[in-house]
Amino acid sequence: MKKYKTCIHAANIGNFAVHVYPDCPQKTKVKGKDVSSKSRCNTCPYWTPKASR
Repeated sequence: MKKYKTCIHAANIGNFAVHVYPDCPQKTKVKGKDVSSKSRCNTCPYWTPKASR
């Protein structure tokens, strides 16, 4: 499973970038939006899984 699909920091997943919440330590700003690349998310040391329902 890809880390960006299960990370608590991920808000939406696009074709190239992952839109993240402001508390993500790996975020960058692109056109005023907080994003991270998929490859950066997959190697992120701050990955935390989303809580199960």
